[in-house]
Amino acid sequence: MRTPERAGRPSLLTAPEPSSSDSFGYFAAAVLCVAVLLGVYFVQYNAKVDRQRQAAVERWLLCSQMERVASVASVRGVRLTSNCCTLSGQDHR
Repeated sequence: MRTPERAGRPSLLTAPEPSSSDSFGYFAAAVLCVAVLLGVYFVQYNAKVDRQRQAAVERWLLCSQMERVASVASVRGVRLTSNCCTLSGQDHR
């Protein structure tokens, strides 16, 4: 049996409306989550760029070393300077 609701009293079956402090808490939690996700993304992106930069430096050093060896060992004086310059130009982008 259900008793009739009295005037001015909320029913026990209806959920209370969220207060403004709850809304602010949800907003603050959402902002914090977005900040953490962006932080993780930028850390990973920075690590990827650092790995690419290191690989480019290693390629350039290898090219320079190969150019020196080729110029000493070759009678015709093979020049790899243009290739090494291309690699060097990619580092500055």
